[in-house]
Amino acid sequence: MGDFSGFENVFESGKSLTASEIGVSAENASAAQRPIILATRGSALALVQAKEVQELLEKELEKRKIDRAVELSIIKTHGDKDRVHALVSIGGKGLFVRSIEEELIAGRADIAVHSGKDLPYDLADGLTIAGVPKAADFRDVLIFRNDLTIDDLRKMSSPVIGTGSPRRRIEIKRMLPGANFKENRGNIPTRIRKLREGQFDAILLAQAGLDRLPMDLSDLTVHPLPTEECLPAACQGILAAECREEDEEMADLLRAISDSDSRMRFLMERTLFTAMKADCSMAVGAHAELLPGDSVRLTAMYEGRRAAATANICEWRAAAENLAQKVMERSEE
Repeated sequence: MGDFSGFENVFESGKSLTASEIGVSAENASAAQRPIILATRGSALALVQAKEVQELLEKELEKRKIDRAVELSIIKTHGDKDRVHALVSIGGKGLFVRSIEEELIAGRADIAVHSGKDLPYDLADGLTIAGVPKAADFRDVLIFRNDLTIDDLRKMSSPVIGTGSPRRRIEIKRMLPGANFKENRGNIPTRIRKLREGQFDAILLAQAGLDRLPMDLSDLTVHPLPTEECLPAACQGILAAECREEDEEMADLLRAISDSDSRMRFLMERTLFTAMKADCSMAVGAHAELLPGDSVRLTAMYEGRRAAATANICEWRAAAENLAQKVMERSEE
């Protein structure tokens, strides 16, 4: 079973490969080569995210004086083909990942870009997450019409909230006990359109998606939710760049475009997530906060039960595994 354990090893070397080490002679380092193929979903948000990685790779290649293009390959995943049914009923978040991983395995793509929160706990055999660019905002947001307030929503006997996420439903139920949840599939503009049409009193989205895909929301209130009110999904706001484990050239490039703090958050939250063996049918959240003085605060939620721990950064893995076990045991009480 593929996993992300190789990700740490990819970063341990700490050096960039030279042109000769990646199979390009010094004399021909600037010669045109086969383009690097970057696989992505075709939604507006996915394309923005893929282009962010594409631009980072192009800058790194230019820095290394390697004349090689980076091209996008749009893949329609199983999750994209079914926009009607709830994710939990058609196979979970892995539906957005597996079709793209197949392109890597078959050699039709060199790199795949995913939203970190869409990754299932097991990756395909032979693949690894080798790159994590600087993360965006990790919070969820509650969006509603400007003529309403949070207090108005609380006073409603049964406000209609658009979200299919079990995690969001459990968290928001604490804030809005009378909430009536309805599925809200589709891309970000589609979900917002449904809100404007009056299908919902409010909807839940990730702040990162709104930041990466700006649009006019002047007629709406966007209310960011602190982690105390709504714990985000593991790796929310993080982009994960995947490649074949054996492809050291791609792994080296992806290491170079990564952000160290975002990488650490990815590793910690993925460890929590995988330790809980979670899928999208389960209400699971995870967040890692890097603190001053080389320490980290980890928070996990499993089927509505929360637990948190603070540890030295050098002991984060043991702390994460212990925390996952603790929160899972609490959910069985």
